[in-house]
Amino acid sequence: MDVDCIQFGLICINDGWLRLPTYVSSQQPIVNQLEYPPGDTFNITCDVSRFADLRSAGELLSISLLRQLSTQTSFENIASYEPKAEKKMTTNIPIQWQVFYAGGEGINNRNTIRLVVTVVDFQCADAGLYQCQIFIPAPSHQANTTPVNITAKIGITQKDIYMTPHKKIIGEDIHSSVNTVGVEITLTCSFTGPANLQALWRRKKAGHEENYPYANNIKNSKPVFSVISGCNTYDYTSELKCTLEEKDNGTLYICVVMEDNIERSRKMFTNICSEQSTNNISPSKPGSRPDSAGSNVGTRVFGLLVVLVIIVVLIYFFVIQKNKQIESPEAYLCPVLPSGDWCGWC
Repeated sequence: MDVDCIQFGLICINDGWLRLPTYVSSQQPIVNQLEYPPGDTFNITCDVSRFADLRSAGELLSISLLRQLSTQTSFENIASYEPKAEKKMTTNIPIQWQVFYAGGEGINNRNTIRLVVTVVDFQCADAGLYQCQIFIPAPSHQANTTPVNITAKIGITQKDIYMTPHKKIIGEDIHSSVNTVGVEITLTCSFTGPANLQALWRRKKAGHEENYPYANNIKNSKPVFSVISGCNTYDYTSELKCTLEEKDNGTLYICVVMEDNIERSRKMFTNICSEQSTNNISPSKPGSRPDSAGSNVGTRVFGLLVVLVIIVVLIYFFVIQKNKQIESPEAYLCPVLPSGDWCGWC
């Protein structure tokens, strides 16, 4: 049987067209879920158990899977299984997809026929309405399931927050920075996803989290459109600029990706404010003088004084000891011989 004659609810008779009675079942094709990300693999199953309200219990001539994409105005037959035909399977599917079928060889095959289409490397272009259809020759009629709407879900990819200027503390988290009070910082949040995403800036300090209160400090760029795996994808960028104050010390800045007022992802960055920079901050500007230079000079002077005092004390005790030796006549008049005896003239 010509697949094209079945898909529109018609059969070919003497090169003419005769419309068949069509019954719609309240059941749908069997799928695990209705939304899949690009690249996913899943099954769409057509089973006669989905046609429980058929008016005839006669044998089935064929079972098919139909599809209507968003760019189409009608359903097309993408896979049809005819158990008793010489060519049992007719398909119009992407080359990587797979088709499995079973049953239908007996006279009364209503409860055995089954068609499974495995969608491999699902793309956004494959999203659309899918329905199952069976054809019964006597009396001639066909039945369709209620279509199931399979949609593509574009994932959200969020990058780490990028901060300028970024003065990382050696040995600390890379998502933190030490900057001096009065410096203007820029926090950049970038992410990729569908068309309905928004960036929400928040901040957290001393355990309290709130929306960032200064909207004028936030700039959202126009999303950049691209097509990835057949999906309409958008690249987003949001910037937060502010001049640091002492009260900003230890503030955790948060970029939240929102979809239909639901949080989907977040990244965080901590800023530490200081009035003077420290030596363990990297990178430092060429030719710049560390803010702690004054305190370092004082430390060196104090250390030098301590060394001088120690030297003076050592010299003093050395001179005193020498004087004691000079003032003691025994030290010069009565030396002790190696044998342990005093010399004779003492």
